[in-house]
Amino acid sequence: MPLAARVQTASLPRPWADWFNLPAYVLLWSIPGVAALSFYYLNQTLSAQPLNWSYALISTLPNWYIWACLTPAIVKLCHLRPLEQDTWKRVLLTVHLPALLATMLIHSAVNLVLFRAAGLHDVVTFGLYRVHFFTRIHANIFTYAAIVGLYSAWEYYRRYVGREAQTAALQVQLAQANLRALKMQIHPHFLFNTLHSIAALVRKGENKPAVNMLGQLGEFLRLALENKGQQEIPLEQEVDFLRRYLAIEQTRFGKRLQVEITMDEEVRSAFVPNLILQPIVENAIHHGISPSMEQGKIRIEARLHDGTIRMTVSDNGPGLRNPERLKKGVGVGNTQERLENLYGKEQDFSFRNGDLGGLEVTIQVPFSTEPVMQLPSEVN
Repeated sequence: MPLAARVQTASLPRPWADWFNLPAYVLLWSIPGVAALSFYYLNQTLSAQPLNWSYALISTLPNWYIWACLTPAIVKLCHLRPLEQDTWKRVLLTVHLPALLATMLIHSAVNLVLFRAAGLHDVVTFGLYRVHFFTRIHANIFTYAAIVGLYSAWEYYRRYVGREAQTAALQVQLAQANLRALKMQIHPHFLFNTLHSIAALVRKGENKPAVNMLGQLGEFLRLALENKGQQEIPLEQEVDFLRRYLAIEQTRFGKRLQVEITMDEEVRSAFVPNLILQPIVENAIHHGISPSMEQGKIRIEARLHDGTIRMTVSDNGPGLRNPERLKKGVGVGNTQERLENLYGKEQDFSFRNGDLGGLEVTIQVPFSTEPVMQLPSEVN
C-alpha cells in the first residue's frame, strides 16, 4: 500500500455504519426516555398525584424509540443533501423543513396508535391526533434539529480529519520528492561532472564561462536547499528551476543536448505541483539522451487546454520498449500518487512514443492561479 494511502487509512475515522452497534444504539435512545420517565415520577410524587405506570411508560420511552427508528432515514437524507456553506439555507427550506414536518406527522401517528393499543384511548380520532402532534411539537423540532446538527458536525469532523490526513500524506510525498531531487543534485557523479567541466573551461582559459557555470551551480543548489515545503508553485518558478538544472546538464553534454522550452503566456502564473517536471526531464536525459552518442533533443511544452494546463516532456531517445516496467516504476508511481492526492480525477498522467521518436510524458492538471491545497506547516 502506498505511503499516502497508509497515512489516510490510519488517520481517517471510519463511517458510522462501520461501528454501528444495535444494543448501544437502543441504549443511547433509552437515556432521554428514562430521563422523561424519571421527570414524570418526580412530578407526580412531589405534587402528591397518583402514578399511572401504563401512561408513564407509553408516553416516555416509545417517543424516543420512534425517533430511533426515524434517525437512519434522516441521516441518509443528510448524507444525500448535506448542509454546505453555499447551499445550507436552500437545503434547510426545500429538504429539511418538509422532512421535519413528515417525521413529526409520522411520530404523532405512531404515538396515537400506541396509546390506543395500550388502552389509553378508546378511539382514534383526528382531534386526538392533533393533541399528540401539538403536545410534543417543540420537543420533536428540537430532536430533529439535534439529529441533523450532530450528524453534520460529525461529517464536518470526518472531512476535516480527512483533509488533515491528505495534507500529511502530501507533506510526506513532497519531502520524498525533495529528498530525491537533493540526492540527484549532490550525487557524486553529478557534482564531479559539473566541476570537471568547470575545471576544463579554466584550463582552456575560458574563465568567464567557468565563472558563469560555477554561479549556475551555486544558484541551482541554493534554490534546491532553500525549499520551503510548498506543495504547489507557479509554473514559471518551476520552469526557472528546470532551466538552471538544464543549463548545467547542457554544459556536460555540450552540443549533444538540445533543449526547447515552450510555455503559453496564460499559464505562467498558474500553480502546478512543486518538483513535478525536473524528475521527468532527468529521466529523459538519463534514459533517452545519455546512452546515445547522437544529438539528443528534449522538448518541454506547457499549454492552456480546455481549462487545464497540459505539460509534456518529449525526447528523441529509444522510446518505450517495455511499457509495463515503466508503469511499475517508483518515480512514475510517486508522480501519479501526488497528482491523484492533489487533484483527484481532475488530472491525467500518461506516456507514449511521441513525435520526436522517443518517450513523451504528459501531465494535465486543472488551471488555477492559486494553490489547490494549503499546507499548515512548512517542510524544512
